[in-house]
Amino acid sequence: MGRGDAGGCPAASEEARRPREGVREREGVGGSVCAGGASVGAGARRDDVEGPGLERWPGEGEAPARRSQLLRGVVCALLGGVFWGFSANCAEVLMGSYGVSVEWITCVRLACAALFFLVLALLRDRRRAASVLRDGPSLARIAGFALLGILLTQVSYLSAIGSAGAGTALLLEQLGLALIMLYACLAARRAPVRREAAGLACALIGVLLIATQGDLSTLAVPADGLAWGLISAVSLAFYNLMPVRPLARYGSFLVTGVAMAIAGAVALAVFRPWEQPVSLPPEGWAVFAAIVGVGTILAYLLFVQGIKDAGPVRAGLLGSIEPVSAMVIAACWLGTPVTAWDAAGAAAIVAMIFLVSEREGP
Repeated sequence: MGRGDAGGCPAASEEARRPREGVREREGVGGSVCAGGASVGAGARRDDVEGPGLERWPGEGEAPARRSQLLRGVVCALLGGVFWGFSANCAEVLMGSYGVSVEWITCVRLACAALFFLVLALLRDRRRAASVLRDGPSLARIAGFALLGILLTQVSYLSAIGSAGAGTALLLEQLGLALIMLYACLAARRAPVRREAAGLACALIGVLLIATQGDLSTLAVPADGLAWGLISAVSLAFYNLMPVRPLARYGSFLVTGVAMAIAGAVALAVFRPWEQPVSLPPEGWAVFAAIVGVGTILAYLLFVQGIKDAGPVRAGLLGSIEPVSAMVIAACWLGTPVTAWDAAGAAAIVAMIFLVSEREGP
């Protein structure tokens, strides 16, 4: 489908023939924007392929409201990645200085975030929150997002770190960006546009430089580390792709809350954090509170909103700002030195941000 080609979107042609009441109803759940990825009305046909890759670049014949939505998505996805980088540093402090296990951090942060989201969702609109539980298809997608996206991403990534090291695990996980783009292009039956391809290349090169510090010999990967790393890449793709349709109907707050509740319940049942007693001083609990509030609640809510507004491809690429933010925060907070390779990798990722945030040239 060509850029700005409204005729390629069945929802756009059907919309003109429907009563205004139907239009208002569809606009109430995100509108019928064929190019918008996650902003798809409930009655669309072609958009049932989940929308990724049907995104226009900002400014390509879009109404001002659409350009504003894309800008909001870019900002939200970037902030989500930055807050995840902050969370990684907080987790490093808890594990390194206080001996808290990864499993305990994962379980308790998800449980606390789930409680926060669900309580507020019930207070804001109890009827709409209950409607999610009666919507079988949406609930199934949210459950897939929770288990194959939120939970599996954390478990597989941390397992890959244990087997292959943090740098290799990070690089393997970022291969999920290529899977997201591949799915987007297959769903839309198109080739990647230039900025998508260039943005993917910049993101992978940037992560490669930061992860290896220019020494590719550090990427010698044991079999189990490779397996976990590839699983983390697939789970990253699920994380970006699975919630698209529920997001269009219920919004980021409710979808994130239900997904957190499912992921947290499963994590609690599997890892049983109550069997791992944790004793922290006040400053340790303050760091953990920052992980929950900033690195979990805000990070996930913002990034999921970024998926809804900017689409999975662009949001996934922008999320690769995480290692850059982690590097900068570690340098400022923990005194970790920044090398020339770190700076080069950060520059490549910043270039990616400009590529995927600007419109495709003629």
